[in-house]
Amino acid sequence: MPIAKPGYRLFYIDNLRWSAISLVVIMHAAVTYSPFGSWYYREHPELGLGAKFGFAAYQSFQHAVAMGLLFGIAGFFAAGAIARKGAGAFMRERLWRLGLPLLLYMTVIGPLTEYFVAGSWQSNPRRTFMQDWWLHLRSGELLDESGPLWFCLVLLLFSAIYAALCQVRPVRLVPRQPPSTGVVLGYAILIVIVTFAVGAAFPDATTVLNIDVHDFPQYPFMYVAGIAAWRADWLRQIPWRVGRRWLWAGFVAGGALWIVLLATGGAMSGDVSAYQGGWHWQAAGMDAWRSFTCLALTLGAITLYRECFNSQGALASFLTRNAFGVYVLHAPILIAVTRFLHDWPASVGIKFAVAGIGGVVFSFLLVGLVAQRTPGLRAVL
Repeated sequence: MPIAKPGYRLFYIDNLRWSAISLVVIMHAAVTYSPFGSWYYREHPELGLGAKFGFAAYQSFQHAVAMGLLFGIAGFFAAGAIARKGAGAFMRERLWRLGLPLLLYMTVIGPLTEYFVAGSWQSNPRRTFMQDWWLHLRSGELLDESGPLWFCLVLLLFSAIYAALCQVRPVRLVPRQPPSTGVVLGYAILIVIVTFAVGAAFPDATTVLNIDVHDFPQYPFMYVAGIAAWRADWLRQIPWRVGRRWLWAGFVAGGALWIVLLATGGAMSGDVSAYQGGWHWQAAGMDAWRSFTCLALTLGAITLYRECFNSQGALASFLTRNAFGVYVLHAPILIAVTRFLHDWPASVGIKFAVAGIGGVVFSFLLVGLVAQRTPGLRAVL
Protein backbone atom coordinates (compact mmCIF):
# COMPACT_ATOMS: atom_id res chain seq x y z
CA MET A 1 0.00 0.00 0.00
CA PRO A 2 1.07 3.64 -0.45
CA ILE A 3 1.83 4.01 3.28
CA ALA A 4 3.83 0.84 3.58
CA LYS A 5 7.17 2.45 2.71
CA PRO A 6 8.10 6.16 2.64
CA GLY A 7 9.61 6.00 -0.85
CA TYR A 8 6.97 3.79 -2.42
CA ARG A 9 5.31 5.07 -5.58
CA LEU A 10 2.41 3.71 -7.55
CA PHE A 11 3.91 4.06 -10.99
CA TYR A 12 0.74 2.95 -12.73
CA ILE A 13 -1.21 5.80 -11.10
CA ASP A 14 1.51 8.28 -12.08
CA ASN A 15 1.36 6.96 -15.65
CA LEU A 16 -2.42 7.11 -15.67
CA ARG A 17 -2.37 10.71 -14.44
CA TRP A 18 0.00 12.03 -17.13
CA SER A 19 -1.99 10.08 -19.71
CA ALA A 20 -5.23 11.70 -18.56
CA ILE A 21 -3.66 15.17 -18.60
CA SER A 22 -2.36 14.54 -22.12
CA LEU A 23 -5.90 13.66 -23.15
CA VAL A 24 -7.12 16.95 -21.69
CA VAL A 25 -4.74 18.76 -24.05
CA ILE A 26 -5.99 16.67 -26.98
CA MET A 27 -9.59 17.37 -25.94
CA HIS A 28 -8.98 21.10 -26.19
CA ALA A 29 -7.45 20.56 -29.61
CA ALA A 30 -10.64 18.75 -30.59
CA VAL A 31 -12.80 21.64 -29.36
CA THR A 32 -10.73 23.98 -31.56
CA TYR A 33 -11.91 22.23 -34.72
CA SER A 34 -15.27 20.71 -33.73
CA PRO A 35 -18.70 22.28 -33.29
CA PHE A 36 -18.86 21.08 -29.67
CA GLY A 37 -17.57 22.65 -26.46
CA SER A 38 -15.98 25.99 -25.61
CA TRP A 39 -12.36 27.12 -25.72
CA TYR A 40 -10.33 30.32 -26.02
CA TYR A 41 -9.66 29.89 -29.76
CA ARG A 42 -11.90 28.01 -32.22
CA GLU A 43 -11.84 27.75 -36.01
CA HIS A 44 -15.36 26.49 -36.81
CA PRO A 45 -14.50 24.72 -40.09
CA GLU A 46 -17.19 23.23 -42.30
CA LEU A 47 -17.55 19.56 -41.32
CA GLY A 48 -19.28 16.62 -42.89
CA LEU A 49 -21.54 14.25 -40.96
CA GLY A 50 -18.74 11.72 -40.48
CA ALA A 51 -16.37 14.29 -39.00
CA LYS A 52 -19.08 15.61 -36.69
CA PHE A 53 -19.86 12.10 -35.51
CA GLY A 54 -16.18 11.35 -34.90
CA PHE A 55 -15.63 14.50 -32.87
CA ALA A 56 -18.88 13.93 -30.94
CA ALA A 57 -17.89 10.36 -30.06
CA TYR A 58 -14.38 11.25 -28.96
CA GLN A 59 -15.38 14.33 -26.97
CA SER A 60 -18.37 12.61 -25.35
CA PHE A 61 -16.33 9.68 -24.07
CA GLN A 62 -13.47 11.84 -22.86
CA HIS A 63 -15.85 14.34 -21.30
CA ALA A 64 -17.54 11.48 -19.43
CA VAL A 65 -14.33 10.00 -18.03
CA ALA A 66 -11.25 12.24 -17.92
CA MET A 67 -12.07 14.75 -15.19
CA GLY A 68 -13.89 12.20 -13.04
CA LEU A 69 -10.82 9.97 -13.27
CA LEU A 70 -8.55 12.85 -12.20
CA PHE A 71 -10.82 13.65 -9.25
CA GLY A 72 -10.78 9.97 -8.26
CA ILE A 73 -6.98 9.91 -8.35
CA ALA A 74 -6.89 13.13 -6.33
CA GLY A 75 -9.16 11.63 -3.66
CA PHE A 76 -6.99 8.50 -3.51
CA PHE A 77 -3.82 10.49 -2.88
CA ALA A 78 -5.59 12.88 -0.49
CA ALA A 79 -6.48 10.01 1.83
CA GLY A 80 -2.89 8.79 1.86
CA ALA A 81 -1.50 12.29 2.35
CA ILE A 82 -3.72 13.03 5.35
CA ALA A 83 -2.85 9.65 6.87
CA ARG A 84 0.86 10.50 6.62
CA LYS A 85 0.91 14.26 7.30
CA GLY A 86 -2.26 15.08 9.18
CA ALA A 87 -5.07 17.37 8.05
CA GLY A 88 -3.31 20.66 8.83
CA ALA A 89 -0.13 19.89 6.90
CA PHE A 90 -2.20 18.45 4.06
CA MET A 91 -4.21 21.68 3.69
CA ARG A 92 -1.12 23.88 3.81
CA GLU A 93 0.41 21.80 1.03
CA ARG A 94 -2.83 21.95 -1.00
CA LEU A 95 -3.04 25.73 -0.67
CA TRP A 96 0.49 26.04 -2.01
CA ARG A 97 0.22 23.32 -4.65
CA LEU A 98 -3.25 24.28 -5.96
CA GLY A 99 -3.93 27.80 -4.73
CA LEU A 100 -0.79 29.47 -6.10
CA PRO A 101 -1.12 28.04 -9.65
CA LEU A 102 -4.81 28.98 -9.64
CA LEU A 103 -4.03 32.55 -8.57
CA LEU A 104 -1.20 32.79 -11.10
CA TYR A 105 -3.44 31.56 -13.90
CA MET A 106 -6.36 33.84 -13.07
CA THR A 107 -4.27 36.99 -12.74
CA VAL A 108 -1.44 36.46 -15.25
CA ILE A 109 -1.48 33.37 -17.51
CA GLY A 110 -5.18 33.49 -18.41
CA PRO A 111 -5.27 37.22 -19.24
CA LEU A 112 -2.00 37.00 -21.23
CA THR A 113 -3.40 34.00 -23.12
CA GLU A 114 -6.65 35.77 -23.98
CA TYR A 115 -5.11 39.09 -24.99
CA PHE A 116 -1.94 38.06 -26.84
CA VAL A 117 -2.30 34.40 -27.87
CA ALA A 118 -6.00 33.75 -28.47
CA GLY A 119 -6.99 37.33 -29.24
CA SER A 120 -10.28 36.78 -27.43
CA TRP A 121 -10.16 40.06 -25.52
CA GLN A 122 -11.49 42.43 -28.18
CA SER A 123 -12.25 46.13 -27.73
CA ASN A 124 -13.10 48.96 -30.08
CA PRO A 125 -11.12 51.16 -29.99
CA ARG A 126 -8.31 48.77 -29.10
CA ARG A 127 -7.16 48.99 -25.48
CA THR A 128 -3.73 48.13 -24.13
CA PHE A 129 -3.26 44.92 -22.20
CA MET A 130 -2.98 46.74 -18.89
CA GLN A 131 -6.20 48.65 -19.59
CA ASP A 132 -8.06 45.44 -20.39
CA TRP A 133 -6.47 43.65 -17.43
CA TRP A 134 -7.48 46.40 -15.00
CA LEU A 135 -11.01 46.48 -16.43
CA HIS A 136 -11.41 42.73 -15.90
CA LEU A 137 -9.92 42.96 -12.41
CA ARG A 138 -12.14 45.87 -11.39
CA SER A 139 -15.30 44.27 -12.77
CA GLY A 140 -14.65 40.95 -11.06
CA GLU A 141 -14.50 39.11 -14.38
CA LEU A 142 -11.10 37.70 -13.45
CA LEU A 143 -13.00 35.34 -11.13
CA ASP A 144 -14.14 33.58 -14.30
CA GLU A 145 -10.60 33.44 -15.72
CA SER A 146 -9.65 30.11 -14.14
CA GLY A 147 -9.66 28.39 -17.55
CA PRO A 148 -8.66 24.72 -17.17
CA LEU A 149 -7.65 25.43 -13.58
CA TRP A 150 -11.26 25.33 -12.46
CA PHE A 151 -10.12 21.82 -11.55
CA CYS A 152 -7.75 23.26 -8.93
CA LEU A 153 -10.49 25.50 -7.55
CA VAL A 154 -12.88 22.57 -7.07
CA LEU A 155 -10.10 20.36 -5.72
CA LEU A 156 -9.24 23.01 -3.13
CA LEU A 157 -12.87 23.00 -2.01
CA PHE A 158 -12.97 19.21 -1.74
CA SER A 159 -9.63 19.15 0.08
CA ALA A 160 -10.82 21.67 2.67
CA ILE A 161 -14.03 19.73 3.33
CA TYR A 162 -12.20 16.42 3.57
CA ALA A 163 -9.50 17.84 5.86
CA ALA A 164 -12.19 19.26 8.17
CA LEU A 165 -13.98 15.89 8.31
CA CYS A 166 -10.70 14.13 9.10
CA GLN A 167 -10.30 16.33 12.15
CA VAL A 168 -13.43 14.63 13.49
CA ARG A 169 -12.78 11.13 12.17
CA PRO A 170 -9.14 10.18 11.52
CA VAL A 171 -8.15 8.36 8.33
CA ARG A 172 -7.49 4.66 8.79
CA LEU A 173 -6.51 1.92 6.39
CA VAL A 174 -9.10 -0.85 6.69
CA PRO A 175 -8.73 -3.34 3.80
CA ARG A 176 -12.03 -4.63 2.45
CA GLN A 177 -13.15 -6.62 -0.54
CA PRO A 178 -13.51 -4.54 -3.73
CA PRO A 179 -17.06 -3.44 -4.53
CA SER A 180 -19.23 -5.91 -6.41
CA THR A 181 -20.80 -5.19 -9.78
CA GLY A 182 -24.06 -4.41 -8.02
CA VAL A 183 -22.41 -1.88 -5.73
CA VAL A 184 -20.68 -0.14 -8.65
CA LEU A 185 -23.94 0.04 -10.61
CA GLY A 186 -25.77 1.28 -7.52
CA TYR A 187 -23.18 4.03 -7.10
CA ALA A 188 -23.61 4.94 -10.76
CA ILE A 189 -27.39 5.20 -10.24
CA LEU A 190 -26.83 7.48 -7.24
CA ILE A 191 -24.63 9.76 -9.37
CA VAL A 192 -27.32 9.74 -12.09
CA ILE A 193 -30.07 10.77 -9.67
CA VAL A 194 -28.09 13.69 -8.25
CA THR A 195 -26.80 14.80 -11.66
CA PHE A 196 -30.26 14.70 -13.23
CA ALA A 197 -31.77 16.59 -10.26
CA VAL A 198 -29.15 19.35 -10.62
CA GLY A 199 -29.71 19.53 -14.39
CA ALA A 200 -33.49 19.69 -13.89
CA ALA A 201 -33.28 22.31 -11.14
CA PHE A 202 -30.89 24.54 -13.10
CA PRO A 203 -31.69 23.87 -16.76
CA ASP A 204 -30.41 27.24 -17.95
CA ALA A 205 -27.27 27.32 -15.82
CA THR A 206 -24.05 26.77 -17.71
CA THR A 207 -21.08 27.69 -15.54
CA VAL A 208 -20.39 29.25 -12.16
CA LEU A 209 -16.80 30.46 -11.70
CA ASN A 210 -16.05 28.56 -14.91
CA ILE A 211 -17.37 25.29 -13.40
CA ASP A 212 -20.02 23.44 -15.40
CA VAL A 213 -23.07 23.20 -13.14
CA HIS A 214 -24.56 20.09 -14.76
CA ASP A 215 -21.27 18.17 -14.78
CA PHE A 216 -20.32 19.10 -11.23
CA PRO A 217 -22.12 16.32 -9.27
CA GLN A 218 -19.87 13.64 -10.77
CA TYR A 219 -16.74 15.19 -9.26
CA PRO A 220 -17.42 14.87 -5.50
CA PHE A 221 -18.67 11.32 -6.04
CA MET A 222 -15.46 10.37 -7.83
CA TYR A 223 -13.34 12.14 -5.19
CA VAL A 224 -15.11 10.16 -2.46
CA ALA A 225 -14.65 6.96 -4.46
CA GLY A 226 -10.91 7.65 -4.59
CA ILE A 227 -10.81 8.14 -0.82
CA ALA A 228 -12.71 4.88 -0.29
CA ALA A 229 -10.34 3.08 -2.67
CA TRP A 230 -7.31 4.14 -0.59
CA ARG A 231 -8.91 3.35 2.76
CA ALA A 232 -10.13 -0.10 1.68
CA ASP A 233 -7.03 -1.01 -0.43
CA TRP A 234 -9.22 -1.62 -3.46
CA LEU A 235 -6.82 -0.74 -6.28
CA ARG A 236 -4.43 -3.52 -5.38
CA GLN A 237 -7.20 -6.07 -4.92
CA ILE A 238 -9.37 -5.62 -8.04
CA PRO A 239 -8.67 -8.68 -10.22
CA TRP A 240 -7.47 -8.01 -13.75
CA ARG A 241 -10.30 -10.15 -15.17
CA VAL A 242 -12.82 -7.87 -13.42
CA GLY A 243 -11.10 -4.71 -14.62
CA ARG A 244 -10.97 -6.11 -18.15
CA ARG A 245 -14.72 -6.74 -18.08
CA TRP A 246 -15.36 -3.16 -16.95
CA LEU A 247 -13.11 -1.85 -19.70
CA TRP A 248 -14.99 -3.77 -22.37
CA ALA A 249 -18.34 -2.82 -20.83
CA GLY A 250 -17.40 0.86 -20.90
CA PHE A 251 -16.46 0.81 -24.56
CA VAL A 252 -18.93 -1.74 -25.97
CA ALA A 253 -22.03 -1.29 -23.82
CA GLY A 254 -21.27 2.41 -23.34
CA GLY A 255 -20.76 2.91 -27.06
CA ALA A 256 -23.97 1.09 -27.94
CA LEU A 257 -25.98 3.07 -25.39
CA TRP A 258 -24.53 6.34 -26.63
CA ILE A 259 -25.53 5.56 -30.23
CA VAL A 260 -29.05 4.54 -29.17
CA LEU A 261 -29.47 7.76 -27.19
CA LEU A 262 -28.42 9.87 -30.17
CA ALA A 263 -30.51 7.90 -32.65
CA THR A 264 -33.73 7.98 -30.62
CA GLY A 265 -33.47 11.32 -28.84
CA GLY A 266 -33.45 13.75 -31.75
CA ALA A 267 -29.73 14.47 -31.90
CA MET A 268 -29.54 13.47 -35.57
CA SER A 269 -31.74 16.45 -36.44
CA GLY A 270 -29.18 18.76 -34.88
CA ASP A 271 -31.16 19.70 -31.76
CA VAL A 272 -29.25 18.58 -28.66
CA SER A 273 -30.85 20.92 -26.11
CA ALA A 274 -32.89 18.12 -24.50
CA TYR A 275 -29.67 16.27 -23.60
CA GLN A 276 -28.24 19.19 -21.66
CA GLY A 277 -30.64 19.36 -18.71
CA GLY A 278 -34.24 19.94 -17.70
CA TRP A 279 -37.02 17.40 -17.33
CA HIS A 280 -36.20 15.43 -20.48
CA TRP A 281 -35.67 11.71 -20.81
CA GLN A 282 -32.73 12.48 -23.11
CA ALA A 283 -31.00 14.34 -20.27
CA ALA A 284 -31.66 11.44 -17.88
CA GLY A 285 -30.36 8.96 -20.44
CA MET A 286 -27.21 10.96 -21.10
CA ASP A 287 -26.59 11.35 -17.36
CA ALA A 288 -26.97 7.58 -16.95
CA TRP A 289 -24.61 6.92 -19.85
CA ARG A 290 -22.01 9.37 -18.55
CA SER A 291 -22.06 7.97 -15.00
CA PHE A 292 -21.84 4.32 -16.10
CA THR A 293 -19.11 5.05 -18.64
CA CYS A 294 -17.08 7.05 -16.13
CA LEU A 295 -17.08 4.29 -13.50
CA ALA A 296 -16.60 1.44 -15.99
CA LEU A 297 -13.69 2.99 -17.88
CA THR A 298 -12.08 4.31 -14.69
CA LEU A 299 -12.03 0.83 -13.15
CA GLY A 300 -10.87 -0.64 -16.44
CA ALA A 301 -8.12 1.92 -16.98
CA ILE A 302 -6.78 1.57 -13.42
CA THR A 303 -6.45 -2.19 -13.66
CA LEU A 304 -5.05 -2.00 -17.21
CA TYR A 305 -2.32 0.40 -16.14
CA ARG A 306 -1.64 -1.62 -12.98
CA GLU A 307 -1.07 -4.77 -15.02
CA CYS A 308 0.69 -3.29 -18.05
CA PHE A 309 2.19 0.09 -17.15
CA ASN A 310 3.42 -0.24 -13.58
CA SER A 311 7.00 0.88 -14.20
CA GLN A 312 8.84 3.98 -15.35
CA GLY A 313 11.87 4.71 -17.43
CA ALA A 314 13.41 8.10 -18.08
CA LEU A 315 10.61 9.25 -20.41
CA ALA A 316 7.71 8.26 -18.16
CA SER A 317 9.50 9.81 -15.18
CA PHE A 318 9.88 13.07 -17.14
CA LEU A 319 6.19 13.01 -18.06
CA THR A 320 5.20 12.38 -14.43
CA ARG A 321 7.30 15.26 -13.10
CA ASN A 322 5.87 17.73 -15.57
CA ALA A 323 2.25 16.60 -15.90
CA PHE A 324 0.79 19.17 -13.52
CA GLY A 325 2.82 21.94 -15.14
CA VAL A 326 1.37 20.90 -18.51
CA TYR A 327 -2.13 21.12 -17.07
CA VAL A 328 -1.39 24.66 -15.87
CA LEU A 329 0.38 25.97 -18.99
CA HIS A 330 -0.97 24.00 -21.93
CA ALA A 331 -3.61 26.56 -22.97
CA PRO A 332 -1.32 29.22 -24.50
CA ILE A 333 0.99 26.55 -25.95
CA LEU A 334 -1.83 24.64 -27.64
CA ILE A 335 -3.44 27.83 -28.95
CA ALA A 336 -0.10 28.92 -30.42
CA VAL A 337 0.20 25.53 -32.17
CA THR A 338 -3.33 25.68 -33.61
CA ARG A 339 -2.92 29.27 -34.79
CA PHE A 340 0.36 28.33 -36.45
CA LEU A 341 -1.50 25.56 -38.32
CA HIS A 342 -4.40 27.85 -39.30
CA ASP A 343 -3.38 28.43 -42.93
CA TRP A 344 -2.13 24.87 -43.51
CA PRO A 345 -4.25 23.41 -46.36
CA ALA A 346 -4.80 20.04 -44.68
CA SER A 347 -8.00 18.28 -43.74
CA VAL A 348 -9.57 18.98 -40.37
CA GLY A 349 -8.80 15.46 -39.18
CA ILE A 350 -5.10 15.80 -39.97
CA LYS A 351 -4.90 19.26 -38.42
CA PHE A 352 -6.60 17.97 -35.28
CA ALA A 353 -4.17 15.05 -35.02
CA VAL A 354 -1.12 17.26 -35.57
CA ALA A 355 -2.41 19.94 -33.19
CA GLY A 356 -3.27 17.40 -30.50
CA ILE A 357 0.05 15.57 -30.65
CA GLY A 358 2.00 18.80 -31.14
CA GLY A 359 0.19 20.44 -28.23
CA VAL A 360 1.09 17.55 -25.92
CA VAL A 361 4.73 17.33 -27.07
CA PHE A 362 5.43 21.06 -26.98
CA SER A 363 3.64 21.47 -23.66
CA PHE A 364 5.76 18.81 -21.96
CA LEU A 365 8.96 20.10 -23.55
CA LEU A 366 8.37 23.74 -22.68
CA VAL A 367 7.26 22.94 -19.15
CA GLY A 368 10.10 20.49 -18.50
CA LEU A 369 12.91 22.37 -20.21
CA VAL A 370 11.87 26.00 -19.72
CA ALA A 371 9.17 26.60 -17.11
CA GLN A 372 10.64 24.21 -14.54
CA ARG A 373 13.94 26.08 -14.82
CA THR A 374 12.38 29.53 -14.50
CA PRO A 375 12.48 31.07 -11.02
CA GLY A 376 8.97 31.75 -9.78
CA LEU A 377 7.27 29.35 -12.18
CA ARG A 378 9.30 26.43 -10.88
CA ALA A 379 8.01 27.10 -7.37
CA VAL A 380 4.35 26.62 -8.34
CA LEU A 381 4.63 23.87 -10.94
